[in-house]
Amino acid sequence: MTKRIFSIAILFSCITHLFAQSHYDAFLYSESNLLGTARSSGMANAFGALGADMSVLSINPAGLGVYQSVEFSYSLSLRGIDRTSYFKENKITNSIGSFNVPSVGLVAPVKTDNNSNWKRFNIGLAYNTNTIFSSNTIQSGYNANSSLVDAFLNSAFGYQLAELNPFFELAAFDTDLIDLQADSSGWIDDGNYFREVQSGQDQFKQTDITGSSGEFVISYAGSYMEKLYLGATLGLSNINYHKNSRYNERNFVDTNTTVQYFDMYENQYTTGSGVNLKIGGIYRANDNVRLGLAWHSPTLFDMHDEWEMQLRTQHKFNDSSYAYTYTSPYGIYDYTISTPMKLIGSGAVIYNNLIISADLELVDYSTMKMTGDDYDYFNEQENLIITNYTKVINSRIGAELNLSPFILRGGYSHNQIPYLVDKSGNSLDSFSNEKTSYCIGFGKRAKYRYFDLSYIFTEYSQGDALYSTFYEPAHKLTTTTYTLMFTMGWKF
Repeated sequence: MTKRIFSIAILFSCITHLFAQSHYDAFLYSESNLLGTARSSGMANAFGALGADMSVLSINPAGLGVYQSVEFSYSLSLRGIDRTSYFKENKITNSIGSFNVPSVGLVAPVKTDNNSNWKRFNIGLAYNTNTIFSSNTIQSGYNANSSLVDAFLNSAFGYQLAELNPFFELAAFDTDLIDLQADSSGWIDDGNYFREVQSGQDQFKQTDITGSSGEFVISYAGSYMEKLYLGATLGLSNINYHKNSRYNERNFVDTNTTVQYFDMYENQYTTGSGVNLKIGGIYRANDNVRLGLAWHSPTLFDMHDEWEMQLRTQHKFNDSSYAYTYTSPYGIYDYTISTPMKLIGSGAVIYNNLIISADLELVDYSTMKMTGDDYDYFNEQENLIITNYTKVINSRIGAELNLSPFILRGGYSHNQIPYLVDKSGNSLDSFSNEKTSYCIGFGKRAKYRYFDLSYIFTEYSQGDALYSTFYEPAHKLTTTTYTLMFTMGWKF
């Protein structure tokens, strides 16, 4: 990708962006919403001071030391996602579903010695899903104020034909959405362009996103006198993100143009691989109180982006209809992202058959890092991160009531907004609100096997734009998810 493309991405830095490799992507891949197991998710994953659950390998690996036998478990989830857009006060809700495997793992003791202060050491191998990228968003309405053609025209202005960006405004020129003045000798290639249509048209955009991020974890933990549990996890992370969008403008008020409508298709595929370290401890103060502390290192991701776009413009002159189609080159770019570190403090109270557990998670999103071949561009993105993002404290609380052999669970989680607010009350995303989840769960335990069910309701809002807030203010986009999880486990 050339510096020319990066300069355009900076110009149009907004709630939604025209190209990848921006600070928005750094935040997208830095957010971790661990799905866990049905047991842990039924308690809102407030498991930092508890153990003997596959989710602790990605929360506080000291919990691995609580296991006293070989155990295997796997989890399945069925998720429904509603995306509601409010473009031009036009409310549209679109729903999809997805099926996932959020957790699968094996734990085994590697050393047991009842005559030593270190009673046992356990090893754990698991794959835990952190985030599901799944949504299908429809935005539509009449816009009298701006058009994507505004962005094409502004981006082309001042550049000769040979300098136009092949991933953006060159497509508009080749399909006659923008054009050069001409004389008897041909085009006047002086960097001055005019538009073939004026603003005032119906706009439509549909965006389909699929993929997930997760990590394969290798954990090791021990139990010291059944009072202190210490553990560490090596996480090998991966990202798969696929985004397809179709953008359309039609029914122009400018009746003098030959343009009837145009469609722009964009396809982005992103993969990433990274590594991180987690260390933690749990102190068993007495039979009723446990305290936990865990540190997660930043994850350093090697990212790989592939993308292309296609623009098709339908024209009509007198009784003749014709169309122009432009397909961009295939774009490929490699870069790195470093996510923020995390610090998790936990506490749990156990009284007879009731457990109440809580986690507080500190994350400083202003420490996100991005690097790539274009130093100036990524330096600009890191400056935007420093000036627009802040630290947050996310909270989780859960409870478990053991009515042997049946178990009831409930939980609540709350994620703070990561954007700074200036003295005028403005932030990077004025529509963003705090993500909240409500959880309930049920389980049944037997001597050598168990199963758990949980249901999680999550809702949050964010700002969004069809192309650029430089031309059109952002509008509200609400996401609601309904997740049903099932976990089956065996002890040996």
